[in-house]
Amino acid sequence: MILKNKISDPLQDLQLDSFTKLNKLLKINHHSPSAAQLPLGFYVFSRLFCTQEERRMFDGNANMAAGVAVGDAVQWHYADTIWSFNPNQKKLAPHKHKKLSKEEAIEKAIEKFSNYVPVNDKDKDKKEKYLETIPQTIQQAFIVFDQLGASKATDVVAEDSINHVDERLSLPIVGRTDLHFKDFKSVEQSTGASSPSHVSSDALFLSVLELKTTWQTPGKIKKDGSRSFSLARLPSSPSKNHLKQLGFYAEVKKPCNPKLVYVTADGFQVFTKENCADLEPKNLHTYYEALVKDCMRIERLLARHIDLEEPEMILQEIARDVDPDFESFYWNIGHEFLNKAKKIWSSI
Repeated sequence: MILKNKISDPLQDLQLDSFTKLNKLLKINHHSPSAAQLPLGFYVFSRLFCTQEERRMFDGNANMAAGVAVGDAVQWHYADTIWSFNPNQKKLAPHKHKKLSKEEAIEKAIEKFSNYVPVNDKDKDKKEKYLETIPQTIQQAFIVFDQLGASKATDVVAEDSINHVDERLSLPIVGRTDLHFKDFKSVEQSTGASSPSHVSSDALFLSVLELKTTWQTPGKIKKDGSRSFSLARLPSSPSKNHLKQLGFYAEVKKPCNPKLVYVTADGFQVFTKENCADLEPKNLHTYYEALVKDCMRIERLLARHIDLEEPEMILQEIARDVDPDFESFYWNIGHEFLNKAKKIWSSI
């Protein structure tokens, strides 16, 4: 028997209209490698029920602020170009950057971190500790980035905005690299080897350096009233979430030589395809595929209620379909927003 009327696939309908309806109703226009890996409950609240301005008001933590400070210092010292928001064009755009000395970059990073406002007493203790260890952590980052060629490279780019369209998705994936630069050197060449003058620009590939920081963990309060801290530990293997992020950059910035760099105040660890199987091209592609599946899962969730007309109705039905899991650490965003989230789920 021939069926003349095919069953409609809501995801396929969504692909046909390119998310036009949800763009209009819910302001959803892209995926990001970090957001796509969030638990669905927290994704729904932070991306659908909150604006970008509200997300910036979520409680942070000293670890995150310290990591940003280290990343900024690295970019301020090495980058020739930094992508940032252009208020006139109202979009991200590349801007030429005057490099700072290492001393200037550290001083500016400390000044920026000093403005961080702790969310509680424990976070305050962490801030005080990290003010001591941020300079050392930045120095370790300088050592490893010098070794990886960032100090000798030309056209070093930071926060490059990558807009990638995968045909399996309705929305593009948008990410921003920490640092990348053009390089002639192959893996087999030593760090001291120089590129031959006859090598054409076609032989260039990108060294993509993704920076992650690890910080001292707070412990118990000592007898003198101060808080104890354990040493920051370097990971023995990369984080799965970090590998998905690096897999995305490796997929888009071909040909490239991606490296995942972890830094503490006392040392660093660099994961490459030479010392970590996860960073071999075929395996990074597998992590990229896993990221695409994360994005597809989100799109299927959003597509489920596309037939409804009112944004409030769509949001309510989407919230019904996910478990918020309020025990997750993701919800350490402040009492105001946590109470807002709990009120949403208690009313459905």
